[in-house]
Amino acid sequence: MSSSENTGYKSVVKSTALFGGAQIIQIVIAVAKSKLVALWLGTQGMGLMSIFSMVSNLVFNISNLGLASSEVKVVASEISGGDDNKVKSLVKAIHRWVLVLGLFGGVVVVLLAKHLSSLYFESAHYTLCFALLFFVIVFNSLFQEHLAVMQGFRALKSIVKTNILGALCGFIVSILLFYFFRIDGIIWSLVLTALLNCVISHVYYKKLQINTNFYQSVKDSIQLGSSAVKIGIAMAVSAVAVSAVEFIVRSFITSTGGIEEVGLFSAGWAINAQYLGLVFTAMAKDYFPRLSQNHNDNQVLKKLMSQQGEVALIILTPLIVGMLVLIEPCVSILYSREFLVATPMIEWLLVGSFVKSGSWGISFVFLAKGDMKAFLYNELGIKLITLPSYLLGYKLWGLEGVGYAYTFIYVVYFILVALVAYKRYGLTYTPPYWNLFIKLFLLIVIYKLTATLFLLTYPIKIIILLFVLMLALYELNKRIPIKAIFRANKS
Repeated sequence: MSSSENTGYKSVVKSTALFGGAQIIQIVIAVAKSKLVALWLGTQGMGLMSIFSMVSNLVFNISNLGLASSEVKVVASEISGGDDNKVKSLVKAIHRWVLVLGLFGGVVVVLLAKHLSSLYFESAHYTLCFALLFFVIVFNSLFQEHLAVMQGFRALKSIVKTNILGALCGFIVSILLFYFFRIDGIIWSLVLTALLNCVISHVYYKKLQINTNFYQSVKDSIQLGSSAVKIGIAMAVSAVAVSAVEFIVRSFITSTGGIEEVGLFSAGWAINAQYLGLVFTAMAKDYFPRLSQNHNDNQVLKKLMSQQGEVALIILTPLIVGMLVLIEPCVSILYSREFLVATPMIEWLLVGSFVKSGSWGISFVFLAKGDMKAFLYNELGIKLITLPSYLLGYKLWGLEGVGYAYTFIYVVYFILVALVAYKRYGLTYTPPYWNLFIKLFLLIVIYKLTATLFLLTYPIKIIILLFVLMLALYELNKRIPIKAIFRANKS
């Protein structure tokens, strides 16, 4: 392996380790918070928190016009061009867009508060709670803007510190509110957490020392920000589609199975997202800006895609098998035995997330290139089967059916984006990636089916897990000589 390839793998591992370490801390905090919600507020409290969060996310995704993500692309691209004045002007313009759109989204949720309370709870009892989401949306808009600018500048350590401190402060505030006010403290937990995230992110954002203290007309702000908005609208359409699917699925589960069932669904979904977040967070936070800075060079893009993808597979495999082995004790510890009903769904979510890593690696290329037509074709195309798959899966097999649907959807999505990227740019993963993907995916699926059909004992499961860990280390060592790293650290 050439030194340049070795350096590329090291960069991927370094960023994954950085965000992975932060993610572990955030997981511990989130686990403790979820545990207290489960114990103090039960599945009803989990369901309420899920609904409030879902509504605020949906309104944010609609009103923000995708600026939280598109700003990363345009800032990273301008930085690579070397024009500091243009970068500063762009940041100032987008800030104005974000503030106005955030206030607009907040007003919308206030106007709809009574209707939302009636929709979900058939009474006006929670009208004030929905109205208070105004502050969540505004603070979250500014928080996401700060993160986007830091991400565009690849200020990775600042992003990590922001996320850790925000999670810690939000946790402290939340447990106090849950302890003293129980279910009534949920909405105030969301508001104060959003406020703390906004304040902390602003502190680290200011450390970038981006001087925006200059005059910029409203017309200039509109014109400069429109470049990010054009990209952002396509991303917003995708995000809104995702939120809309989530909204409909949760509403369907609520009407069919009750709010407790939504709590189980939310808990299982959160375990999958948080546990495997270290890999997907690294993709979103570091991989995307690197692609954006090299979006015109397809050879570099192919190398970045494959290196990121291979490392993601190597890390994901032992994590997924480990959770499959220890799923029941983990759910009991993270929540309570009341939530064990969701374990079959979680197992299939984990399997589907392995496939998701491959599809994500390609989907970011469309964003980096600013090819919004292809991006929307992929995102909206897959939504044609996403919603019916979830609804049909839940209708036929309950929560486990949601897991089946999730895996099926990402298999189809992976095939879709791979074909479009190859046809449009001649881009695909390298043969070593495909060999690794097929080998590890078959390993995970065979283990899952074997463990289900033959009820393997824990000693056998642990032996299999150790084998998977050794295989992962072997594959990593082929790309980054582990002994050489240790020798360098000792010297």
